Amino acid sequence: MDLQTGIVYGPVRSRRLGLSLGVNLAPAGCKACNFNCSYCQYGWTRFSASRGWPRPAEVIQAVYRALADTPDVDHITVAGNGEPTLHPGFALIAEGLFHVRARRAPGAKLALLSNGSTLGRRDVFDSLSKFDVRSMKLDAGDSTTFRLMNAGGIALGRLIADLASVGNLTLQSMFVQDAEGVIDNTTPFAIDAWIEAVERVRPLKVDVYSIARSPARQSLRRVAPVALDAIAARVVALGIPARAYA
Repeated sequence: MDLQTGIVYGPVRSRRLGLSLGVNLAPAGCKACNFNCSYCQYGWTRFSASRGWPRPAEVIQAVYRALADTPDVDHITVAGNGEPTLHPGFALIAEGLFHVRARRAPGAKLALLSNGSTLGRRDVFDSLSKFDVRSMKLDAGDSTTFRLMNAGGIALGRLIADLASVGNLTLQSMFVQDAEGVIDNTTPFAIDAWIEAVERVRPLKVDVYSIARSPARQSLRRVAPVALDAIAARVVALGIPARAYA
């Protein structure tokens, strides 16, 4: 999938968020992420921190203008090309979007899609209160699977502890299999470890899904709906709502 080239994109129809106006905080035409997920629809991460970020005022103005034309969206979703909380002015942007939403689209929810890696930053953690929906990635419960799936720039134990400290969040969990046999987070061991991690986090709910677009690692394959349903059922057995998106 091509990178988003502007600050605002859509509205797009999302499997989980309905009609969603996307907000991209990454530098123009660049994927800005500290993870290198094997399944990423934007390809492998090749990010130079020296590239220019959009100014917070530019972001706020772009969303303000977009909502003048499309005020009836279900969500205003901060996501885009990579990890949005890496933006050095993330807190200012969150504050601005909170007020723009109230003025231009009070019926919409403000959503954040994040890998959770920056929750140790006070400015990011405090900004979460501005979002109605906080969707955080968790695709693995053991370090080996985490490395193969996400190549995350944070220790898995730290990530799980940070997610557990947030509360009121949704976990988004991608499951894949690999034609080359390298990556598979649907094995009994991987699922058991992931379930233990989910239980530690105790999210509001868990979204279980598989790839819908061409992934960075081309040998990855979509997981069958029946398998996704079985994974979601393991979460429900913990007393946590879960839904599989086939």
